[in-house]
Amino acid sequence: MSEILAEEKIEDAIDESVYDPPYAVKSGCLYEMVQIKEQIVPVKLADFVPVLAAEITRDDGTEQTKQFKVSAIHKSGIILPEVTVSADEMQSMKWLLNRWGAYGAAQPKQNVFSKICHAILSTQTAVEFKTVYLQTGWKKINGEYVFLMPNTQRQISVELQGKLKNYSFGNKCSPDDLIFLSAMLENSFATQNVMLPLLAMTFLCPLNHFLKNAGYEPKFVTALIGKTGSRKSTLAALFLSFFGKFSASNLPISFHDTANSILSNIYYLKDVLTCIDDFHPSGMFHEQEMKSIAQNISRYYGDRIGRARLNSKSELQSSRPPTGNAIITAEYAPEISVSGSARYFNIELNENDVQLDELSEYQQLANVGVLCGIMQLYIDWIKDVYLDDEISFIKMLEDMFLKYRSDFINVLCKSKIKFHNRTPDMLAHLKIGFSFLLVFLNEHEQITKSEFEKFKKVFDEIILKAVSDNTEIIELENPTTKFCEKLRSLLESGRCYVEIRGAEGSTRQKNCLGLQDDSYYYLFADAAHSEVRKLCAEQGEHFSISKNELLRQLRKDGILISRTNRNTISIRDNSNTVINVIMLDKAKIKFSE
Repeated sequence: MSEILAEEKIEDAIDESVYDPPYAVKSGCLYEMVQIKEQIVPVKLADFVPVLAAEITRDDGTEQTKQFKVSAIHKSGIILPEVTVSADEMQSMKWLLNRWGAYGAAQPKQNVFSKICHAILSTQTAVEFKTVYLQTGWKKINGEYVFLMPNTQRQISVELQGKLKNYSFGNKCSPDDLIFLSAMLENSFATQNVMLPLLAMTFLCPLNHFLKNAGYEPKFVTALIGKTGSRKSTLAALFLSFFGKFSASNLPISFHDTANSILSNIYYLKDVLTCIDDFHPSGMFHEQEMKSIAQNISRYYGDRIGRARLNSKSELQSSRPPTGNAIITAEYAPEISVSGSARYFNIELNENDVQLDELSEYQQLANVGVLCGIMQLYIDWIKDVYLDDEISFIKMLEDMFLKYRSDFINVLCKSKIKFHNRTPDMLAHLKIGFSFLLVFLNEHEQITKSEFEKFKKVFDEIILKAVSDNTEIIELENPTTKFCEKLRSLLESGRCYVEIRGAEGSTRQKNCLGLQDDSYYYLFADAAHSEVRKLCAEQGEHFSISKNELLRQLRKDGILISRTNRNTISIRDNSNTVINVIMLDKAKIKFSE
C-alpha cells in the first residue's frame, strides 16, 4: 500500500522549488506557468508532484539503454509507488495510469503528457546517476580493467536475469585456501583425466577477453559424458561454483530450453563458465530437437557468432555471440555433423570416477564461497601481474597459443592420431588455461617447480588420449563413413542384396540395390540412399545429407569412382538393359571404418 502523509507534513515533503521554470508546484499539484498576453498564468498539469529520483544507464556490453526512476506525492498526501520506466515509456507517459491508476491521471489538455515528462526531467533536486552492467567479465571503466560480476561488496552494479542470478562473487578467500585448489590437481574427488581438463576450461575463462583481442578466442565446448548416476551434473555444478553458487538442480541452462533462450543467456556470461545440462533425448522427435540444439551450441561457440535479429522497428540489431566458455552434460556424445562434433572436447565420466565423500567436502567449500573466493584471487592476480601492460600480455597469449598449437600438431602427426583441423586450437587453449593455473599456484607457493612440470606432462598425456578417443566418434559422424557402415549392414543382414554382374538374368526384387563384381558395387543411387536413411531412422539415428551431397563426398573420399564429371555411369545389367549406377570401390568401403 502507498504511504499517506499527515496533512501537516505534505508541505514539508513537497519542495515547491523542485522544478526549473516554467514548471511549478502549487497546493501539492504540478503546474506550468504560461504567459497569456501580459500575465503569467498557472495551468494545472496533474494532481501530483513527480520527480526524477535516478537516471540509470543499462550497459549490456553491446548497447546502452536508459531507464528513469520516478517518485511522486499526490495532492492528497499519498506517496505513490516509485516506478522505473524505459526511455520509450518515459516519452509516451502511458505508464502513469498503468502504474499509479487514478492517482496518475493527467489534465485533459494538449501535450500534457509531454509537459509532465519534461517537468520530471527538469527536476532540480539531487538525482542519482548510475550505470548497471548486464554482462559479466572484463571491462575497462575509467581507464582501468574491472571484472564485472554481481557482488554486494562492490559499488559497481551488475545484474543478471532469471536462472543466471546464481552467478555472483562474495568475499575473497584467504591465500591459505588455495590448498584446496592445488589438491584438485591430484586424484581428489575425481580422477585426473576428468579433473585436469575441467580445471583447464574453468581457469581459461578469465583469459577469454584478452585471447579475443589477440585474435585467438577459444572456439569449442567441453562435453562431460556419462551415464545416469555418474554425477556429471553435480560435477559441472561444482566447477561453475568458481563463479557463483550452483548445484545439480539449479544449473543455469538446459537442453530443455529453446535455442533462442540459450543463445540469449550465454551472451551475458562473458569470461565465465556456464553449463548446458542434460542432453538426454527420449523419443525420436525429442532426439532430433536436442540434436539440433547441440548442433547450434557447437556453431555458436565454434564460430563465436550470434543470430541476426530485428527489433520491433524491423531494424537489424547488433549480433550477440557467446562470450564465455561452456560445458554440456550428456549421456552420450551428440550425433551431429563432423564439423559440429569437432567443436566438442569430450570428457568421459565413468561410474566410479567420482569419490562422493571428497566431492561432498568440496560442495561445502562451494556453499560457503571458498571456490568463488579462489577465482577472485586468480582474477586479481591476472590484473596485478599482467594488466599493467595489456599489449605485452596479449602478445604473450598470442605467442603461447601459436607455440602450443604447433607443438600439438607435431605430436598428433608423429603419433599418427587422426584429428580435425580445429583440434590443435582446442588443445592449445586448454593448455593455456592449465598453464596459467599452474603458474598461479606456483607463485603462491602451492606447488613446486618440479610439481609444475609433472602436472604439465600429465595434462598433455590426458588431453592427447581424449583426442585419440574422440577421433572414433568424429569418424563415425562422417556421412560417408556412416553410409558405408549402414550399407554393409543392409547387405550382410540380407535385408538388401546386389546381383552378381554377368550372372544369368533373374527377376529383380524390390530390395535389390544394384550389381557387384570382385572389385566394385554398381548401385542404384536413389535406392541405396533411401535404404540407408530408413535403417538410420529405425535405429534412432540421423542421416540428413542429400543424395547429391552424399555422392559428392563419396567421390571426394575416393570411394565413388567416375572418369567423367558425372557421379553416375551407364552399364548394362544382367538383362542387357542400360542402367545408371554409382560405382563404389569395395576395398574402400570395407576399410572405411
